Amino acid sequence: MLIKDIKKKRALVYCRVSSEDQGKGTSLDEQETLCLDFAKKYKLEIEKIYKEKGSAMKPEKRKMFNEMVEKLRKGVADVVIFAFVDRMSRNPVDGYKIIQQVEDEGLTAIFVQERLYLQAPIESSEMLMLDTVLGVSNYRVRLDKEKCKAGIKARALEGFRPNRSPYGYKNDKRLKTAVTMKKRADFVKKAFELYATGEYTVVEVAEKLYELGFRYEFQPSKIIPKQSLISMLKNPFYTGKYYVKQAGEYVNGNHKAIVSEDVYDKVQKLLNLAPKSPRKHALLYSQLLKCENCGGFMVGDVKEKPNGKRYVYYRCTNPKCNEHLSIPEIVIDKDVESYLKEIRLGLIPKEIINEAIKDELYPMTQKLSGYRRDVSRKYDRERRLYKRIVEDEIVDEEYIRGAKALIQEEYGDLDSKIYYTQKQIETIKNNVAENLQKRLYDVYTVFDSKTKRKALELLANSFKCTEKGLKMTFKSAFRKIRKR
Repeated sequence: MLIKDIKKKRALVYCRVSSEDQGKGTSLDEQETLCLDFAKKYKLEIEKIYKEKGSAMKPEKRKMFNEMVEKLRKGVADVVIFAFVDRMSRNPVDGYKIIQQVEDEGLTAIFVQERLYLQAPIESSEMLMLDTVLGVSNYRVRLDKEKCKAGIKARALEGFRPNRSPYGYKNDKRLKTAVTMKKRADFVKKAFELYATGEYTVVEVAEKLYELGFRYEFQPSKIIPKQSLISMLKNPFYTGKYYVKQAGEYVNGNHKAIVSEDVYDKVQKLLNLAPKSPRKHALLYSQLLKCENCGGFMVGDVKEKPNGKRYVYYRCTNPKCNEHLSIPEIVIDKDVESYLKEIRLGLIPKEIINEAIKDELYPMTQKLSGYRRDVSRKYDRERRLYKRIVEDEIVDEEYIRGAKALIQEEYGDLDSKIYYTQKQIETIKNNVAENLQKRLYDVYTVFDSKTKRKALELLANSFKCTEKGLKMTFKSAFRKIRKR
């Protein structure tokens, strides 16, 4: 193809390989030689040579190519040279970036080996050739991937998984199998057995393994990390099976199983049923308990067994604290309840009770007043309707029934509304009167967790933890109504 005068113009050179063992004639050095020979023939001034390793099927990962395109947009060069079309691109996204520069900015794109020289306006025959080369190149890449996946699938379905085997096994490519490594296999088997009992959390299994003399050599501490252990317990490879993604099914491998399917299934059920630890700020005493020794807040830790049992501990995390207290929540609960038994609600001054009841009942009393006002409004609406019927001598029964129905629909059964609201107010007052005969403890024990938290914040100045339990200091208003 003919090429317009490009002598002595500025040029950029781009070379690319997708792997280290690129085919003969397409290595980075060989591409560079082809491009420079062409540039020398036309006495082009080379501004920069771009050389990179990367797949042309992934535009976002081609940093050198994207940098070169940006330079071309800024007018750094008039010519760009590629040794082959597929070194520029194997996808239309990157190809269009160069074509756009040719058509809109007057760039000359040279493909040395194909002797394809693109200059504006690009002819239909040139685009056909470019599209054909790119299309064939794209096809070859995808075909190679499909063949590769088919080969992997075929080998996997024969019972040998070619990728790295999990902890406890070592691949023997000569025998095409995964062989067990005794010490590691014993580690894996014991991990499954411990968790299958339902008496240990994942973290406790890791600690127990260490206590029993099992060492995880990939960690300085020799204790297997939690996530690594979870991945191990979820891996079906240990039962002699593995999943072939390309086939969408599990196959029996030719390796020896370390755990039985029964034990594996039991572990999976326990992993799925194990309750998740609640967030720390959701615990009842979060940000309330202080260490008596250092004055710092104690942090709540939740331990949940796979069998559903839940244990909460509060501990001091201050590294400078000499005590490092750790107290079970159940102990704190008992101490709090013991303190609350000293509060007699009947000793609360009546003016405080009346003010509290007034605040509590305010929404209901407002609603009751509204209903009573609505009685007068409804009567007035009905009176004006009857007056209009008489004055206008309306005899249409259907119209009269409809007008009455609209009034009734707007106000509803006011007598029932008033009755039930009065009953609600009366019930609350009776409940308050009944509760005033009790201790605070009797009321507190039936509260939900959220209400318990509010009650604790209301009545206590401080909660200090000691080795022997909890020391609780009441606010002044409640100190006066404690049992003496």
